[in-house]
Amino acid sequence: MFNNMKIEVKTFFLVLGLFLFSCSSSEEYTMKLEVKDFPSRTQDFSLWQLEPFFHEVQMGYILKTDDNKIIIVDGGGVVAAPYLESYIKQLGGTVHEWIITHAHMDHMGAFLEIADRKEIKIDMLVHVPPTKEWVLENEPISMDNFQSYITTIQKANVTVDVPHFNKEYTLGEGVTMKVLSAGNFEITENAINNSSLVFKISSKSKSILFLGDMGIRGGETILLNSKAEDLKADYVQMAHHGQSGVEKDFYNAVQANYALWPTPEWLWENRADGKGNNTGSFKTLLVREWMQELGISKSYVSGLEGTVQID
Repeated sequence: MFNNMKIEVKTFFLVLGLFLFSCSSSEEYTMKLEVKDFPSRTQDFSLWQLEPFFHEVQMGYILKTDDNKIIIVDGGGVVAAPYLESYIKQLGGTVHEWIITHAHMDHMGAFLEIADRKEIKIDMLVHVPPTKEWVLENEPISMDNFQSYITTIQKANVTVDVPHFNKEYTLGEGVTMKVLSAGNFEITENAINNSSLVFKISSKSKSILFLGDMGIRGGETILLNSKAEDLKADYVQMAHHGQSGVEKDFYNAVQANYALWPTPEWLWENRADGKGNNTGSFKTLLVREWMQELGISKSYVSGLEGTVQID
């Protein structure tokens, strides 16, 4: 996940959270998705940004269209799985599209657990996986997790769609998705993050640009290859949890009014060493300054607000 990391991503953040912030399995999270009254409308969607369960760095979103299609974006890490599974059951028990941005455990761990359990019906998995050889050559530390991911997909026998650049989907009535980056396998630095699937989901009332953990090189490639109108969105999911990722000029091109931060409180405040605000080594506070300068009206921070519904 982060550059030059010498231990497994999932283990690093889980241990870090447990050690620094005294997170324990006794911490309570609701197994019921809090749902506001749905607006009286058609051809639109509601979105939930999931909280960072047990203060882990992870990313998970649920999208429900007005014609009752359920779309999951990533879903979070392993610890998110029982909560996400419960939420999906509450919404009908079927995922019509499960979109995985990239094969890091904080994004696809919940998928592995839920797919293994086979209690949720998954109609289609949308992702752009690299080859095993590419992972082994460019990010060998992630090879075991990547192999588990591929094996789980094969055992689950789920239908898989591998999109290409500019591919468009209909996710539900009036809700579309357009792919703006699908692979970037020529970029071998910060390799799997820069391979993140990037896409925009749009309806008549709003649009959301999802960036996964896209890095600087990948962001530059998207800027070069995309039309200006395709990049613009009402909401932008902050790349790499907002602590790093694409540069300020990328967010400037998006011209979003709202920022979605899949970011625990300690990372939001850059206090990863436990000594106080901005004593860590992450870029979060700098990125927060960028977004203020760019005129973001509101930041939805998962570590501050918990799971929130956006209509």
